[in-house]
Amino acid sequence: MKFYPQTALQQAGGKFSSNDEPFTPHVETDRELITGQNPASANGVADEQLKRLK
Repeated sequence: MKFYPQTALQQAGGKFSSNDEPFTPHVETDRELITGQNPASANGVADEQLKRLK
């Protein structure tokens, strides 16, 4: 890759956040976008989606 997604996002004016401990869940929500940092975040992403569907 010519760039890392974090760097490209920050250069485009986006805000990047991550967890402090590697391999722990981290979920971010911005309007309709729900994203998880890693596979450990899957349950948190699913919970957030279920909240939105109710």
